[in-house]
Amino acid sequence: MKHGQGYYHLLFYLVIYFFCNSLLLPEGLLYTTLLSPVMLYFVYKHREMAPHPAWFLLLLVPVTFQWINGVDTRTYLISTALVFTAALFLITSVVLLVHYKTDLHDLFKSILIINGLLTGLALLLLPFPEIRGWLWYTLPVSAGIETLPRLKLLTYEPSYYSLIMFPVFLYFLYRVMFEKEKHPLLIAMACIIPLILSLSFGVIGAALIAFALTLVVFRKHLPAMYHRVFFYGGVLILVALAVTLITWSGNPIILRLENIVQGKDTSAMGRLVYSFMFAKELAIQHSLLFGIGPGQIKILAHDLIVNHYQYQGTIAETVRIPNAMAEMLATYGVYGFVLKLFLEIWFFVRRRIYANVFAFTLFMFLFVYQFTGSFIVNVAEIAAWALIFSVRFRGFELASGRWGEEEQQ
Repeated sequence: MKHGQGYYHLLFYLVIYFFCNSLLLPEGLLYTTLLSPVMLYFVYKHREMAPHPAWFLLLLVPVTFQWINGVDTRTYLISTALVFTAALFLITSVVLLVHYKTDLHDLFKSILIINGLLTGLALLLLPFPEIRGWLWYTLPVSAGIETLPRLKLLTYEPSYYSLIMFPVFLYFLYRVMFEKEKHPLLIAMACIIPLILSLSFGVIGAALIAFALTLVVFRKHLPAMYHRVFFYGGVLILVALAVTLITWSGNPIILRLENIVQGKDTSAMGRLVYSFMFAKELAIQHSLLFGIGPGQIKILAHDLIVNHYQYQGTIAETVRIPNAMAEMLATYGVYGFVLKLFLEIWFFVRRRIYANVFAFTLFMFLFVYQFTGSFIVNVAEIAAWALIFSVRFRGFELASGRWGEEEQQ
């Protein structure tokens, strides 16, 4: 199939976004940040497709109050600039998705193929400890559990990898369940195997919740394949857990699940409990309404977080709240927390997300996941929100009791 020149231009940037965004860069720096001048020019060139800039003026409301309460000037200005580059990335994502909407299927397919090839390479490297770290995450994630390699490919961390790939995986899984693919088993394996290998409990858990909610809301309209996949998939997961529990007493996955249930898993507790505890304390001490301001967590919460976790050495230099909504509460207070939820629900209703099964599932996934991980300038989350609200995959659109035939609008 022939593609236009624009397809190949966008594919180049998508490869950077999905696979190489932080490759060879210092920690915290991304190519999508460095490309901000290019994005600004692109948005200006296609400004008729961009969201109204008035929405982003809402980010300026807390500035005066945060400044009055006192901030570390250098950190505040740098972090505020990063927030606005993230806003620019959101605008650019919307414009790109609208401009190239007819090419999205082919672009997603190219990304799925590249991801499959990289996953195959990662499996070949797995037996070699000296080089497996190129594509696998090998640091321990929970107390008392042996290191278990987790797929990350060229990204910096498995949860980020699984989050950034999830919209593509979801798109093709739905195409399989709606019987739109010629090789459904191969496509399903290309989506499910990398997600499982990432062992990202947050992403997988949020995905299962989103699928369950979709089944409840669309139960009378979903194809029979969806019901079968959800039922047999659930049975298979339960059987697999039971078998591994019986035959492999030291299974790291089971042990981590036990740690999460017992509150011993530092990663899960940090994301689900401690994040909101720190955020609430910071907001109350400085400004519950407007928060402490961008970049101030590393200044004001350093001793609080380091002492709580008893960090030592270089790890004590990195301080953050690993939860997007908790970080929003700390940074922009109740104002930012409520504003984000309001905008999500506002566009959910206005864009009739409830009438599109793909958009609905992806929305529910992100809505849940933002309370369990991520961060406020996470481009993986931002691009997924842009996809939900700017593109309609008509093949998954419920109209007059049946699903549509066309792919995008």
